[in-house]
Amino acid sequence: MTTTTAPATTPLTPPATKPPRGRLRRALPVLFPVAVATGIGYALYGRAGELAALVLRPDSVPYLLGALVANALAVLCSMATWRTLLADLGPGVPGRTATRIYFTSYLGKYVPGAVWGVLAQLRMGGAAGVSAPVVLAVFLLNLIVAVLTGLAVGPIAAPWTIGAEAWWLVLPGAVTVAWAVRPGLLHHLAAFAARLARRQAPTTRASDRGMRRALASATASWAVGGLHLWALAVMLGAPPLTALPVCVGGFALATAAASLVVVLPDGWGAREALLLLALTAVLPWQEATAVAVASRVICTLSEVLVGGAALLLTLPRRSPTDPKERT
Repeated sequence: MTTTTAPATTPLTPPATKPPRGRLRRALPVLFPVAVATGIGYALYGRAGELAALVLRPDSVPYLLGALVANALAVLCSMATWRTLLADLGPGVPGRTATRIYFTSYLGKYVPGAVWGVLAQLRMGGAAGVSAPVVLAVFLLNLIVAVLTGLAVGPIAAPWTIGAEAWWLVLPGAVTVAWAVRPGLLHHLAAFAARLARRQAPTTRASDRGMRRALASATASWAVGGLHLWALAVMLGAPPLTALPVCVGGFALATAAASLVVVLPDGWGAREALLLLALTAVLPWQEATAVAVASRVICTLSEVLVGGAALLLTLPRRSPTDPKERT
């Protein structure tokens, strides 16, 4: 008797699907620039008329140009801070590549949430041979250095804005001086911040020299950046000598504090509110409001111009053997 065996059946396998994370990674190079452009447009929306009113003043153009240049120099100082930490913590990265990584992530601050800049640095840093732990350590230390130095420079505006009872505001400056003397303490602060964010603490450490250089360039960034606010305030009638510490300190304090409000693109709204509190010490309310608005526009324009120029100048160079060159 012959027996027949049923044909072997193979289990049905669903068609291979691309993992969602893979699709997101491939879409990121497209979505990220679109999100940045949207955030920049949101930052400038509704302010064209107010800026035009300032530009139409016969004597305003030199002040506006000076403010634009001052903030552009501040952006370059902030890049120097980040590059100092990257060179100290990670492997050697060519200057063009490091500049491109920084400004791609820098423009990401116009997107709500602090994650976009980190994602850009992780993706581009990984392509440049920088490990994820080093990228995260540089990002976190750069943020801590910027906020600490901003809070340290800010209190120089206190005697004119709050009065003698604000003596306690010198404490952030004293803490920053302590960090400069003992830079290793910053790593403990970074580990504490990582625990608050429920992330692994950085395993790499910057040298004392690298941390001091980063603190110096970050402080210079705040000092130079505050000059743009000073130029705008003087343009609208603020006394130059009194307005200088108010604008430099007020800008540093307002920007550093607003940078912690990650749900707003570049701290939009929070920074303006803090700037108004400082500017009313040297200007009437209406002029102070105009300066705060003009500051936002000037900062946005200078950051976009500097960042855009840096990205254009650091475009990857095609090799002569590139097939696209021969077609």
